[in-house]
Amino acid sequence: MHLMIGLGPIGGNIGANLAERGQSVYGYDFNLERNREWSEETQSPSGNDLAVIDWASVESVHIAVRLADQVLSVFDALKQHTDQALTVFVHTTLSPNDAKRIFAAAPTHWRTFEAPVSGGPKGARQGSMTIFLSGPQQTDVEDKILANISGRVFSMDSYGQPALVKLLNNALGTYNLAATAQMLNLAEVHGVPAKSLFEVIAVSTGKSWMSDNLIDVQYDLLLKDVGLLHSELGSLPTINLDQGVEEAILQARTLLGTKADQ
Repeated sequence: MHLMIGLGPIGGNIGANLAERGQSVYGYDFNLERNREWSEETQSPSGNDLAVIDWASVESVHIAVRLADQVLSVFDALKQHTDQALTVFVHTTLSPNDAKRIFAAAPTHWRTFEAPVSGGPKGARQGSMTIFLSGPQQTDVEDKILANISGRVFSMDSYGQPALVKLLNNALGTYNLAATAQMLNLAEVHGVPAKSLFEVIAVSTGKSWMSDNLIDVQYDLLLKDVGLLHSELGSLPTINLDQGVEEAILQARTLLGTKADQ
């Protein structure tokens, strides 16, 4: 059985995906209405009492709560209810320092994986999301679980690195989102309907994942991640199109192994 702790947009959809694949899943959330709706959708049991769990049958635990302190609270609750070895995937996006602190506090007999995700609720539901992973060397069983819930896994050397990669990626996405929104607003100010520019962006050089998903993307979560990264690093790059842009582009191409003159 897979225990899903946190039935929000990510955890709920990971659990629904596993249930659709015929896996035994138990959902856990403090929100009784969310439990009811998830159980109706997945035809799987759920509740808000870990005491009822048949721990001997638990194959993996997936934690998808919102905050670092909530992850620690879940760790404490798990330790209170079972002393058996657990395989735990933490999908919550943490700051790198919080990740190092939290995983250092995990029981040594657990197999704990830092596993933040990218791809949103749709990717979680379809099992196509990207996972940034650190932890012990995966077993065949763990690899199968990861294959069921993701389309791509990027393995990192140490705790904190998945968080940093996820936050850097999301910060870049937020830059794209903010720039797209600003250009749409600028078009409207100067007499070009934003919808007209939006149609152009969809088929030309301004196109990005964020422009394709501007209407539905959960920007509040992106802004939360930018805040985490800013608090971790102290500052973030600012983009000034009047200077240094060509140099930055050429440097990025060099870092990617692409010749600037191609």
